[in-house]
Amino acid sequence: MISVHMHTKLLKNLRQGALSARANAFRGLTLAIASVGLAALLSGPSSAQMVQKIAAIVNDSVISGYDLEQRLGLVFATAGVPRTPENVERIRPQILRALVDERLQIQEALDKNIDVDDADIDQSIERLGGRSNMSLEQIQEFLQSVNVNVDTLRNQVFAELAWNELVESRFGPRVTVTDTEIDTVLERIINQSELASYLVSEVLVSVETPEDETRARAAAAQLVDQLRQGGDIRAIAGQFSQAPTAANGGDAGWIIDGQLSSALNSSLRVLKIGETSDPIRTVAGYHILQLRDRRLSGDQMDPMDATITIEAINIPFTEGMPRAKLERTGNAIGEALKTPMACGELESFAKKLDPNSRFSRIEDRAMRAFPAPARPALMELEVNKWGAPQRTPDGIELVVLCNRNMVERQLPSRNDIENQLFNQELAMMSRRYLRDLRRNAVVEMR
Repeated sequence: MISVHMHTKLLKNLRQGALSARANAFRGLTLAIASVGLAALLSGPSSAQMVQKIAAIVNDSVISGYDLEQRLGLVFATAGVPRTPENVERIRPQILRALVDERLQIQEALDKNIDVDDADIDQSIERLGGRSNMSLEQIQEFLQSVNVNVDTLRNQVFAELAWNELVESRFGPRVTVTDTEIDTVLERIINQSELASYLVSEVLVSVETPEDETRARAAAAQLVDQLRQGGDIRAIAGQFSQAPTAANGGDAGWIIDGQLSSALNSSLRVLKIGETSDPIRTVAGYHILQLRDRRLSGDQMDPMDATITIEAINIPFTEGMPRAKLERTGNAIGEALKTPMACGELESFAKKLDPNSRFSRIEDRAMRAFPAPARPALMELEVNKWGAPQRTPDGIELVVLCNRNMVERQLPSRNDIENQLFNQELAMMSRRYLRDLRRNAVVEMR
């Protein structure tokens, strides 16, 4: 089996000669995929059929059944969607379309002598892993555990980096953000500073032509279903979204009420925290919004903007403890709660209650950084007073609030606004570029 980059490499060599040493080194990684394919051919008829099957041909470059199955495995492993036969059949066409687009991007990038080295790929994968506190090695181990070849991820990252570099080098010099445009955005934000704002993640399924309408609408509906099943919007946005935020896992940041189009804004107003919208038709295509948080209007002090410092002790207390021990511990906790407790005294106090108690301190952490279920109890805390005791799997947790600091909201800088406008314009050019490549390509789906 000839892998994606090996096949593209042969075509490119015929036209322009040898690729750079770094590009050759990267494409050498795909030999591992070929090895896996050979092993599958030797292991039995079903595996051989899967590897030999052609899923699509893109300008004479083959996307094999193995390529498609590996990408399916990567999506299900990272998106948090259950791999049921129904979900596989729903998502397969979207994955194949993404692979076709990716092949077109790779071919165009190679044709324009764009190169990406291994260090850039490693750094990009490490950033992805950082969202889940996973190192590069842990990512590799995880993919192996779910039978996904790590080169499936590396090839996808290579395509993304190469395409981004191509688009920026070709169109970046043409994008100009004027001071007037920045002033307009900044003035709108100031004028709307008294309105509520929303922390939003998004997915965009673009509509390139009128004939593409039905496919895009169905694809967006399927993605909504996957998100409502518990799918991770960061992974789904990274795989399927055509919005500028796709590289950041769909994170659109804080959006002020009225900042988006009326259709998108109306949807945000009725969403509850954690909910995902229905597909929303805009000029660009179908948007999917997920509301992660909501802030009050600017004339109110939003407690969710606060940073807090807390101290906590966890006292062993389980049903398996001797009855006398349970009674002593319970009585000691009851007595303790009658006495105000200042921060700095908790650790020594905990050892008096039980030598096996565990002490912890969390300093200057944003309220929004705490898990949502814990926030209501934390918001009720008063300085140097006990919070309500909380059961944990192995004991009772007591918390004392040391301080709470309200944080004033900061307007975005002019540089932040300029980057946002630049990226929006570049993303629009990127979509048009890919649309033109699709129109001029010879693509055969099998």
